[in-house]
Order: sequence, then structure tokens, then C-alpha cells
Amino acid sequence: MKQKNGKISYTYKLPSEPLEDFVDSYWEHVNHTENESRLTIFPDSFFKLIIEHRQGKIVAFFMTGLWKKEMEVIIPANATVFGIKFKLLAPEYIFHTEIASLLQSYRELNLDFWNIRNFDLSSFHGYVQQIESLLIERLKLNKPIKEKKRQLSKLLYSVDKNISAEEVSMQINWRNRQINRYLNKYLGVSLKTYLNIRKCYSSYFQIREGQFHPDDKYFDQAHFIREIKKHTGKTPKELYKQKNDRFVQLSNFPKK
Repeated sequence: MKQKNGKISYTYKLPSEPLEDFVDSYWEHVNHTENESRLTIFPDSFFKLIIEHRQGKIVAFFMTGLWKKEMEVIIPANATVFGIKFKLLAPEYIFHTEIASLLQSYRELNLDFWNIRNFDLSSFHGYVQQIESLLIERLKLNKPIKEKKRQLSKLLYSVDKNISAEEVSMQINWRNRQINRYLNKYLGVSLKTYLNIRKCYSSYFQIREGQFHPDDKYFDQAHFIREIKKHTGKTPKELYKQKNDRFVQLSNFPKK
């Protein structure tokens, strides 16, 4: 999928089947202007690998952890930003390490990491093919994924209703304490916090359509407004009024 508003073009692609449990999507932002572009992103329950380049030369390469509050990002003039949104199984099975230490922060990476310096960045689709080949090879290094972990991931990314941490535990027959230990170890948040971020993220799309009344994910209107403002710094109506200006998820991301 590709969108363009004259200043910023945005391209979005889903992962191939072998990577669906580990990657949410690949994306590209291109700033076509002579001025930097300031955008705001909201918590979305994913951590990210980011490559920024200009005229084919990589000028920034870093990984972010999860975010619990809004964050401002800057796309420099005439720059392209490639990104990967990773799911909760990726730290253990793709990176083979935790990203909990990156909660609300980021880490610059050396260009030798995954041999990124030798990637061909001339096209978005070419970049996706290269990164997918690399990720699939990394998966081959793993022992089999434990079924409870896979079930946890599938449930959290597919549920479209309010669900408590206790209900998650019951549905996959995995103790809440053990789930919390796993998420805190690799992501740095509890299951309850992760569910709240997911719930808020799903609400961005109804706000984009001008719907300001909560669905069954929230107790009432006050709860809805309070949770949205906690994660984004804005009320639902404030987000809607500015949806085409700076808020990436509201103006670009399709609802899946």
C-alpha cells in the first residue's frame, strides 16, 4: 500500500507467512521537501528497527523499545526512513536478546549489525526482500517455539474486544505470573500494560473516523478519554482535529 500527500509518501507491506508471528509490518516514509518533517507517533505495542538514508547513504540506524507515551520524530529534508515493526516473540527468536532495557528509548546500531551497510536501499520492495531473507535465516537458528508463547502472541494480536490479563491466562492455559515474567524479561512491561497499549492502539482507527464514543473496550466515556490522553497526550477530539497534520497512525496506517 502506498500513500502520498505531496510532502510525505508512505508505503506499507505485511510480512510473508513464515514471519507473521514475529513481524507486524514493514514501512517507508519519504520526505520529498527541502525542510524537515515533524511527526508524532503513539504507542502501538511494537518495537522497531529503523534505517534512515539520503541519496543511498545510511545516516542513522537504530532500534527502539516499546513506547508507553507519544513521541515526536523528525524526518530530515529529502530523507527516506525504512522501518520494521516487530512483535513480542521477536526479541527471543529473531534478536536472541531482550529489548526491555530499551523501554521508552532507543539504541544506535553499528552498520555491521546484520550487515546492513551492504543492503541495497534503492527501493522499498528490494529492501523488504533482503530483510525478509535475513530474518528467515535467523529463525532457522532457533529451537522450536514453545506453543504457549505462540498462542499468547496470536491471541494478543487477533483479539478485537476488551480482554483482561486473567482471561488471556485462562484462554491459553498459561499462568498470569509466568506471562508477566516473560513479557517483563523481553519487553519490559506487564501483560496488563501491554493489553492497555493494544487497546489504545485499536482505538486510533475509530478516532480517525470521527467516532468519539467508547466501544466495549472501555468502561465509559471518561475512561476512554483518560486512557487515550495517557498514551497520546491528547483527547480523542484533539487527535481527530489534527489527524492529517502530524499523527502518523491516524493519517497513514490501515486498520487490519
